[in-house]
Amino acid sequence: MNRRLFIGLLSFTLTCFAGERKQLPGQAGNDLVDLEASLIIGHDEITSALGGDIGEGYVLARVKVMPKGDKPLRVGPDDFTMISRKDGQRSTAMSPSEIAGKGALIVKHGTADGSKGGWSAGGMGGGLGSSPGTVQRDVIKGTQMDDNAKESPALAALTAKILPDKETKTPVEGLLYFSISGKLKPKDLAIVYKGEAGKLVMEFEPVKR
Repeated sequence: MNRRLFIGLLSFTLTCFAGERKQLPGQAGNDLVDLEASLIIGHDEITSALGGDIGEGYVLARVKVMPKGDKPLRVGPDDFTMISRKDGQRSTAMSPSEIAGKGALIVKHGTADGSKGGWSAGGMGGGLGSSPGTVQRDVIKGTQMDDNAKESPALAALTAKILPDKETKTPVEGLLYFSISGKLKPKDLAIVYKGEAGKLVMEFEPVKR
């Protein structure tokens, strides 16, 4: 075989395989947007990231959205949902007021077998929060607002650091807050984006070499 032809075929083959590499953890993209995310798991890590205590039962994600199209892309927290592949929990991104505002959510829990559950305060540190996420045997039956709750000092930090809701042609970055409880590792979680740029999934499973 002609030497130049052989080198050309080899280069083409390597390029094809390079294009088929598996998606890196915490990344996803298409022709309109690239996404990057890193997880903040554990009470101490979350408190350090926010500079305040919001209680137990949350996972945070630091997300960067990089639009690629010619037109501005609308992005915001409502575009993102977190899923636990470990136990089926699912949470849309929460607003700061749902976690630490005066009207923080109260979640009514029941069980999968239909037995009754009680009301528990979701959000706000200081012992008010029990696990607000939905799990297989602990099913959310409804929610109501706790009008008697006091505004948490963490509200300002949550508001300042959240991923902005805006139209943009330039990269934006910020935190997202999810109601996911339990002992979890990054590989147990996935973030689903569903917005103007379509649907993408960011997995956090380590890349196998």
